[in-house]
Parts: sequence; C-alpha cells; structure tokens
Amino acid sequence: MVDRRANRRPIGESVTSFDLPPPNKTKATISPEVNIDSTIQQPPPISTDKAADIDKYADATPIPFFALFRHGTTQDKLIIFIGIIVQAFVGLSFSGMNLVFGEVLDDLSSPAESILTSTISTIKIMAILAAVFGVAAFIGMSAIPYGAARITNRVRNAYVTAVLAQDMEFFDESKPGEIVAALAEYTMDFEG
Repeated sequence: MVDRRANRRPIGESVTSFDLPPPNKTKATISPEVNIDSTIQQPPPISTDKAADIDKYADATPIPFFALFRHGTTQDKLIIFIGIIVQAFVGLSFSGMNLVFGEVLDDLSSPAESILTSTISTIKIMAILAAVFGVAAFIGMSAIPYGAARITNRVRNAYVTAVLAQDMEFFDESKPGEIVAALAEYTMDFEG
C-alpha cells in the first residue's frame, strides 16, 4: 500500500513551488520607427458612385404611410388588415397559453390517484390551443407579405406602363439596363 501522506506538500507552501515549465523568454517589441496606425487596415475610400448609391434617397420627399397603399385594391388592404388582426390574436394567445399551463401546474399539485387522469383534460385543451395558434400564426405571417406582394406587383405594372409611354428620346438618354435595374431595386425597397 502506498503512503499518500508522503507526497503531500507542507501547509503554507505555495503552489508555485511545483515544477512548472520555464516561462517564454521571447518579448514582443515594437520598434519606435514603426507607425502603429499604418499597420491597421483602413477601409477603402468610398467612390463617388457608391456614395451616390448610399445616399440615393437623400432628396426624396417623404410620403404619408397610408399613401403606400394607393395602388392596392380593397381586397389587398383587407388581406393585410386580416393579417395584422390575426397576428395580434397570436400575440395575445401567449397569455392564454400561460393560463392553461398554470392550470396544468395546479392539476399536478392536487392530490389524485394518477397524474395522467388529473392533467389529461388540461393537456387536451393546451394541444387544441397550440394547433389553433399555429394555424393562426401561419395565416398571419402569410397574409401580410402576400398582400404587400400584390400591391408591389401593381406598382411594377404601373411603372412599366409609365416607362413604355415615354418618348424614344427617354430611352436614348438612359444607360443600358438602368430602367430594369431601377424597376427591380425600387419595387424591392417598396415591398420591404
């Protein structure tokens, strides 16, 4: 049998007295002639084209929020409104789920012959509510983008109609691909 007391260190002896590997002798030095600021990578300067892209809406006049819906039909606005109402219902449903979960906890704390018999009715209610809220969340999360996509499609059609009504001089002065790029970019900004 091995005597473990022989390997113990005396009381008061520090931990640093063990055999530790020697410290690293290399030192990091920076020569005084090196400019530290020059070692940090600076972002490339913004070209004037990119600066114009960043500030492309600087001179745009703001419009009221409800003016965004002027190309939408009554059906589009109704779809978005239903999506907002259903999403509000889903948000309020979380408090209802907490109440049902509280009932489950009350059922678990009540003395009964079996946990399953005391909680099965509340668990069924919770499962039904979860299914209803899941369907409602799907409808709410789908209705708002669907209505916005329908309105954006009408804006695209109005834009193409307005572009096609221009004189040929308009197309001679514009850059190749500029009209199509503007259509894609602005309608994506509008929809988002």
